[in-house]
Amino acid sequence: FYTTIKDQTDVMSFYDDSVGIKKVSGSDLYEAITNAVADLHEDYRENATIVMAYKDYLKIIRTLANGSATLYGAQPSEVLGKPVVFTDAAVKPIVGDCSYSQDNYDINTLYDQDKDVDTGINKFVLTAWMDHQILLANAFRIADVAAGSGSGNPSK
Repeated sequence: FYTTIKDQTDVMSFYDDSVGIKKVSGSDLYEAITNAVADLHEDYRENATIVMAYKDYLKIIRTLANGSATLYGAQPSEVLGKPVVFTDAAVKPIVGDCSYSQDNYDINTLYDQDKDVDTGINKFVLTAWMDHQILLANAFRIADVAAGSGSGNPSK
């Protein structure tokens, strides 16, 4: 979820322009997400998941609820129409089939263990090397609020 690319390892981000993920816009975040879902090819739309920040979801609910408390009890998948995964790292919502996103790891993981003699607490450390690879950019869309819309972009 890097937004600024520092070196060649950062090109594994959803937001890197060189990856080629299409941006779909709407007048507000709810419309941008639903447009992004609709823009996916049916093969990817069927298994699509929405990855977004929880604060953005709350802004959508506040707008849709319009003073009513009934939407606050609804499941996010009922409101947005697809399963939702929340992460604060998502600057803009990502919509797509996550089976085309892959985590690679080095099998040579290091396991360390130590005991703090002052407190008697055992400490366990796991060191692993991994990266992320987007296998098919066409399986994803970035939901973006159109510039100049009155609602503003809650992710900025």
